[in-house]
Amino acid sequence: MKTIKKYILFSFLKPFLCGLIAFLLIMIITHFFDYLHKFLENKPPLALLIKYFSYRLPEWFVIITPVATLLGILFSLGTLNRNHELTAVKSSGIKLTYILKPIIIFSVFFSILIGIIYEGVVPKTNLRAEELFLIIRNRDPHKINTVRTNFTYMGENKRLYRIKKFEKNTITGLNIIEFFPGSLQEKRRITAEKAVYINNTWKLTDLSIRTFSRETGQIMSYLEFDEKMLKIEETADDFRKPVKSAEQMDFFSLRTYIKKLKKGGFSTLKERAALHYKISFPFSNTIILILGIPIALWGRVKNRTTGFFISIVICFIYWGAISVGRALGTSGILPPIVGAWSANLIFLIISLTMMKFARVI
Repeated sequence: MKTIKKYILFSFLKPFLCGLIAFLLIMIITHFFDYLHKFLENKPPLALLIKYFSYRLPEWFVIITPVATLLGILFSLGTLNRNHELTAVKSSGIKLTYILKPIIIFSVFFSILIGIIYEGVVPKTNLRAEELFLIIRNRDPHKINTVRTNFTYMGENKRLYRIKKFEKNTITGLNIIEFFPGSLQEKRRITAEKAVYINNTWKLTDLSIRTFSRETGQIMSYLEFDEKMLKIEETADDFRKPVKSAEQMDFFSLRTYIKKLKKGGFSTLKERAALHYKISFPFSNTIILILGIPIALWGRVKNRTTGFFISIVICFIYWGAISVGRALGTSGILPPIVGAWSANLIFLIISLTMMKFARVI
């Protein structure tokens, strides 16, 4: 019995690994030709290009694994089915669910591995790849991180900053908006031509302070100052580096950021949808594998070209469903957790239904 399980598992692993390598090469070649004009224009050293592509590989690896998984199950079970080897197994009184169990267990553990890579490796390698791409384009990433223009920053105690330019410890064109607790109604607005961070305090020049009434929203007071010291929680370091996008943060960093947004009274739909997506996406490999089992057993995959085509089409439909679910969760039409998991749940139900009709379960 163990021999049959090993045989089934190894028959899956061979096309699966070949698919991984093939799709990674396709991603590398496609990306290379997409930015060929940049590479030819700046002529970076070969070592720098190799380093750049090596930092891109983890993200591409995560993206293409569902396609390789589906390709592996269609090729392996399709071949075994066409050669009537699965018929021989069933005629011996062995259930298909029993011999397919090693492949499913492998896909679950592989999904966990993908989740670890997606959370622990991809955010860091993507950030490093972006820095290397700036170097390839002859731009200094360190200078870009210290000079920022036209950005918004959400601080403590529902304090919103709109900054025209930040360089070193100096802000040019500062607009601070404070809100009443539990609402997005303006409480106070501070506008300054310039702000310099000195000894843990902001020195503002040419500033005005407007205070608003909570009941009417009208201006209660208006003050102007040539110079004023302002003691607030935000320091120059808080403005120095751009806030990472939800995709660039790991799970725990994003969860902390969501708590900060909630504390400030801001909407967290987009961030919560991204947080749940970080958990749901790695399990796409297992869902896709379960979907591929009945398709392969129905005998529709006549050759490898057909299998390749089916893999691409199904995965594109699956990725589309994930994008739609995430968009619905981000917009608030669905709860973020439902939007992030909806594609997995729908495809799992379809897969189990197909497996029942294929008499796998």
